[in-house]
Amino acid sequence: MNRTALAIRMLMILKTRKFIKKAELAQMLETNPRNIIELKKELETAGYVIEVTNGPYGGYSLVDSTLFPLASLNEEERRAMLVAAPFLLTSKDPLFSDDFKQAMEKILVNEKISEPIQVATTAGWQLAMEKETLQQYLSLLSSAILSAKRVELLYKPQNKASKAYLIEPRELVQVNGLWYVLCQDSQKGLATYKINRIQEIRESDRTFRLDEDFIAKKAVTPYGHNVSRPVHCVFHIKNREYLSEYVFGENQKIDWISDDEYVLTVDLRGQHSIMQFVLQLGSDCKVIEPEELRLKVLAEVEKMFAIYSKNG
Repeated sequence: MNRTALAIRMLMILKTRKFIKKAELAQMLETNPRNIIELKKELETAGYVIEVTNGPYGGYSLVDSTLFPLASLNEEERRAMLVAAPFLLTSKDPLFSDDFKQAMEKILVNEKISEPIQVATTAGWQLAMEKETLQQYLSLLSSAILSAKRVELLYKPQNKASKAYLIEPRELVQVNGLWYVLCQDSQKGLATYKINRIQEIRESDRTFRLDEDFIAKKAVTPYGHNVSRPVHCVFHIKNREYLSEYVFGENQKIDWISDDEYVLTVDLRGQHSIMQFVLQLGSDCKVIEPEELRLKVLAEVEKMFAIYSKNG
């Protein structure tokens, strides 16, 4: 990528990111961090105002009042939008609000769609929370994250009385259909709150200092919450060939025994999730390792047998 292209790309990143470290910016541009300083000078010569924050939490930010010409979309980007549009416009995910869908329709109004792309989606269990309330909470938390404002919550932990919290929201994440807000707590370190357990919410006037070293992946992995150590599991599975199409955890390996029988080796997290995985497969899944899990499953099966074997 030549120098002009790098400068334009840097400008686009600064416009879409509120704040970014020099090292991260250099990594995104695939260039040396020393080149970022020269690119910054060129952009400032062209009339763009870039603020620099020094120190361990320092980085670059583009002044919002700066004029920014809209770059045209190339053919691949246009096609990607057209493919995703039907899903985004019909999605029931609260993240895609009515305002977002109206904005998307305005972008698409000038596009010629020769053949409408049909997208069908299905959903499992629905969250017991009004969509409008969930959208309101997500919108308020997003605003607080961007403006580094603390948030006051009335929160109800499971099987406990409601309690007031003052949080510093850092990230919003979705795990297995549930929304969570990740917070940096001065005492606990990292704290997570389920959005659907929030009873009242209000943005505070108090701000907090942004910690650029806060990384969401400390709390969340591609396979769920990183709240416990992974458990090395080995399962003997039959009649469930379709499961081989999914990745359930880290270090997954499948050894086929026959066309409809295989051994699944995988590192899973969360005792409840692991038990749920095994029990939903019934007699088609046998736990080989660990022994502790095998005994827990056996105890649960014995409880179920006792329930169904009672007279009446």
